[in-house]
Amino acid sequence: DMETKVNSNAKRTAIKVSLVAVISLLLLIPLAMIKGVIEDREQTKYSVTMEVANSYAKPQTVSAPYVVSYVVETRTVDKKIEPSGKQTYVEDYDSYCSQVDYTADVETDILHRSIYDVIVYNSKVKISGKLPITEKSVVARDNEFRFKVADIKGFSNPSLLTFGGGSFELRRQSEEFVANVVFPQGAKAGDVIDFAFTFDLKGTESLFFNPSRDGNTTVAISSSYPHPSFQGALLPNTREVKDDGFNATWSVSSFNSSSYDDMGVKFVDPANPYQQSMRSAKYGMLIIVLVFVAGLFVEFLTRKEINPIQYAVIGLSLVLFYSLLVAFSEFVTFGVAYIIAALMTTSALMLYFRAILKSRSAYVLGGFVAVVYALNYMLLQMETYALLAGSVVLFLLLCVVMYLTANMNNNKELAKTE
Repeated sequence: DMETKVNSNAKRTAIKVSLVAVISLLLLIPLAMIKGVIEDREQTKYSVTMEVANSYAKPQTVSAPYVVSYVVETRTVDKKIEPSGKQTYVEDYDSYCSQVDYTADVETDILHRSIYDVIVYNSKVKISGKLPITEKSVVARDNEFRFKVADIKGFSNPSLLTFGGGSFELRRQSEEFVANVVFPQGAKAGDVIDFAFTFDLKGTESLFFNPSRDGNTTVAISSSYPHPSFQGALLPNTREVKDDGFNATWSVSSFNSSSYDDMGVKFVDPANPYQQSMRSAKYGMLIIVLVFVAGLFVEFLTRKEINPIQYAVIGLSLVLFYSLLVAFSEFVTFGVAYIIAALMTTSALMLYFRAILKSRSAYVLGGFVAVVYALNYMLLQMETYALLAGSVVLFLLLCVVMYLTANMNNNKELAKTE
């Protein structure tokens, strides 16, 4: 009878919805595999970046200068060791700057390796500051001014070091650069020496500066690169980022410089396809669920059936979109890659819907897929407001679902009376 037929249809609908839900959960497996592929490609890009850095120069960190004083000291020892009972030793003592000022003018370039782009730079660096004279340095046999950079390969064209009115040549010694300095005539403990020198420094992707251990530190970085990422424990005191470059300054007092935290900038690639592809893939399950729900509604309204295997094929097509996206984004900009992948996926699904449904509703369902991809792209571009916008869109879609399902029970009652 009619009631039995209605109950049978209700059971079939419940089974269909359950099967579609299970298929949605199973699609998490290929979706996770796609995310793994994206991570692997990003790791490959990182490996290529490190290869370029090893040939060009690695990410650079400039350490604060200091002075090592070698003092000859006489100590009392066991006469069995030394007949006179005394022996001389050379002890070294470190003196740290009371003020260090870094300035860097950075010019970036892009090197191409295979299909990847690597950001490198060449900077003009000036280091100046003040160094207090200690009692040990006054009586020292030698005083060595020292500093170092992370990758010596990128260091070139050093000027003479001006130190207390004199000029001294820097030389490489092991992993540091050293100058044998002489204090001015009549210098005494407590006096402060001014120093300054310049050099060129090449590197890859980032440039950092280390604060003075016992003093104040300032850093000023300028560049024509418009996409800086300021990093370190302390963010810049002032910053100005424009389309034609940026300027940023840091100021660290002696009270918080003891943390030894570097400060500086990373030159980020705003078109990094892997980060954007991964962000897009995080919405993958949402898109699958929305399209499946739309498919169920089309079934309900048109009385045309989409069987579970066809739902699985539709889901796999939606997952394959992300593979297409990351593949194309390695050769063209992310926006163009997204359009190509979305057009390919939407066209294929629309033809598939047409073959299944054999009605104009196939175009409506295909158009819905296109709208979902458009909304997803808008969310990717918003970044800051992505969560808010996504939540509002989901709420509106839920309202539509509630409206369309509100009369389902009424339809059953109507069927019973007939």
